[in-house]
Amino acid sequence: MWPASEDLAALAERSDGLFIFAATVVSFILNDTGSPQDKLQQVLNSHLGLDPLYAQVLSNANRDDAFTKVLSAIIYLKRQLSITDLAKLLDLTSEVVVTRLMEIQSIIRIPPDNQESVQLNHASFRDFLLDKTRSKEYYQPLGEARMMVWSLACMVKYLKQDQWPRDKAEKYACLEWCSHLESAIGGCESGELATAMVDNIQTFIRCEALE
Repeated sequence: MWPASEDLAALAERSDGLFIFAATVVSFILNDTGSPQDKLQQVLNSHLGLDPLYAQVLSNANRDDAFTKVLSAIIYLKRQLSITDLAKLLDLTSEVVVTRLMEIQSIIRIPPDNQESVQLNHASFRDFLLDKTRSKEYYQPLGEARMMVWSLACMVKYLKQDQWPRDKAEKYACLEWCSHLESAIGGCESGELATAMVDNIQTFIRCEALE
């Protein structure tokens, strides 16, 4: 019989009374990628607590540039956007956003409709990603600066002179780019990203929307 009773007992010990741990384990094991038996053993071989579980889920994901972009955005968004609006803000397709989110569906809630927003299963996942001592190679720094760059790029691409922003992606970019810039000041450790911030501001100043 699978899983064995001793495996269930070991999982109960690792959960330490946290329902979110148990729920995340079940979702991770039963999602459509990989062998459930292998993933159960991965969890059993990890250390106690949520952090090793988050790391295990992320280690199984295909962490390409689009994945990193989507993950950073859902962590640093000032307010929730639908998948459709998030895709527009990031200059991706909705299909790419959903595909990348499916990689970590055990620790987030993917809506059935692209007009709805993505939700984290638990706030501890954001805390994990923003703490380098906990997340290590999965650490997500510089997100505020990246969000500012993506917001400005969205404005340059879509805004026209004397035209009000047409959707929530454009409105988010207009209203929040400065807030992301303010949060990024003093925390931008990457010279390349700082240059991108300046370049995008200069490009926006010259764009059609301000002519």
